Amino acid sequence: MDGNAEIREQVMLMRAVIGRKVMEIDEFEAKAASLTGDESEKCVDMMEFLRNDILGYKSIIEDLKDGSNDLTGDLWDIASLPEDSLQLYTEFYLPSLSEEDREEDTRAMDIKVKYAQDLARAYVLHVGRMALTDPGVIDRILADEKLVYSIGSAVLDIPELLEAIQKQQ
Repeated sequence: MDGNAEIREQVMLMRAVIGRKVMEIDEFEAKAASLTGDESEKCVDMMEFLRNDILGYKSIIEDLKDGSNDLTGDLWDIASLPEDSLQLYTEFYLPSLSEEDREEDTRAMDIKVKYAQDLARAYVLHVGRMALTDPGVIDRILADEKLVYSIGSAVLDIPELLEAIQKQQ
């Protein structure tokens, strides 16, 4: 499958998931109005979870919809699902889905997780490259013994870099 077709399919899947989740928010809102106590609170929490989840998917779609994968999404939106929502998601939400919807949600969540990992990696690489090319930052790095030690340790693990340094001496 070519990359653009795969991206198009991912965008279509995430849009379908978003549409379903918007309808589920409406359903949880109606349930919350008729329930009290813990059950009502679960519905309210679930609505918040779904809203955050939708934000993450929208952030990814904005990046992917033109067929590119430039990793400009907002990592906070993508990964900002509250930790306490995990139990709510796995024990309350997922079991309430049909098998088809659960499978669709799992596929979309896999895309979201992979995208978040790729985005975080791209950001760290960008910051690293910027740090190694800015003279002011380089001076600060050199002034930090712990950081210089970490860099030295990393260089020792890469024979080509170590050899290049040894040739300079």
